[in-house]
Amino acid sequence: MMIQAVGNKTISSNFGISGLLNRDMFLDLLVKELTYQDPMEPMNSRDFITQLAQFSSLKQLNNLDSKITEALKIQMLHQGAQMIGYIVEGVDPLTEEKVNGEVKQVYLKEGTVYLMVGDKKIPLSSITNILSK
Repeated sequence: MMIQAVGNKTISSNFGISGLLNRDMFLDLLVKELTYQDPMEPMNSRDFITQLAQFSSLKQLNNLDSKITEALKIQMLHQGAQMIGYIVEGVDPLTEEKVNGEVKQVYLKEGTVYLMVGDKKIPLSSITNILSK
């Protein structure tokens, strides 16, 4: 992506694989833009305020995203915990074999809720049937 600074200088910025502009990239881009602006034609104060408002919005969205992610993890863990003691059927994603048995334990690892069914660790999303308690 190319950003045209005030004057005739052009600043190039790479936003990475995700294509999203994070806080550090935004600050880096803003500093570069201020560094390379033409002193005879400085950045319009309205444009500068707009960019600061965008930065503030970006920061708030990042905070909100973090909080929503944490809330979803807690909700998924709670759903899994409610299955302790139930007899379930599922599929082991590593071996693709059917697994059934009582849920003995639930844990969260790298954002995924796992159920201990017998001696197998089965992701909650791989449970296909709840038989009884």
